[in-house]
Amino acid sequence: MTNPVSSPKLPRPQAPSQHGFTLVELLVALAISALFVPLIWSSIQGAIRFFEANLWQVQLERDLNRVSTLLDAEAEDACVFGTTAAPAACAAAAPVCAAAANQLRMRVTLLDANSVPTGADAVILYTRNTATNELLRSGPQILANGRLDPANTAANDQLVMRGVTGFAVTPNNDCDTATVTITATPVAPNTFTTTQGFGNPVTRTIGLRTGSRPYVD
Repeated sequence: MTNPVSSPKLPRPQAPSQHGFTLVELLVALAISALFVPLIWSSIQGAIRFFEANLWQVQLERDLNRVSTLLDAEAEDACVFGTTAAPAACAAAAPVCAAAANQLRMRVTLLDANSVPTGADAVILYTRNTATNELLRSGPQILANGRLDPANTAANDQLVMRGVTGFAVTPNNDCDTATVTITATPVAPNTFTTTQGFGNPVTRTIGLRTGSRPYVD
């Protein structure tokens, strides 16, 4: 009689463990998270501040370039510069420019639509409001085509640039050139934080010559 061959017994599959996190393990995980989350958030805030600081610093450079271009265009129409007093007439034999000051005055000859002198002059004034750190312009209106209003319609205290902490003008003896030094700081919302290398004042020196383009240092 042959004994039946018994099949080998296979191991029974084990049911998956139902073991979860213990309270101690959960508390340890929370403690570790509490250490790293502030560090991560601080890094994110630092990156945002750096980006914002860089953005406003670039905007400051653009504003200074815009002011330089505006002064350039005004100087091309000017015949004489001055500071604390209105410049003498363009035909004056011995103009007086006055001393260095925080104001720039330009006497310009007004032209009609055909670029013919109207026979009248006007004075353009640039000055800094020390209370608000704003650079302001007063003088004949600038028309949509970029020309000065030949009727000499006044446009006083027009805002040119904010954040101007310094504005100095030094004319030469014959009043046909002047050196303008502008110091400005970035104008930013309250969330702006000074970052290394940004948020610092910028000084721009512009040399103006009547009827010509300026040189910039």
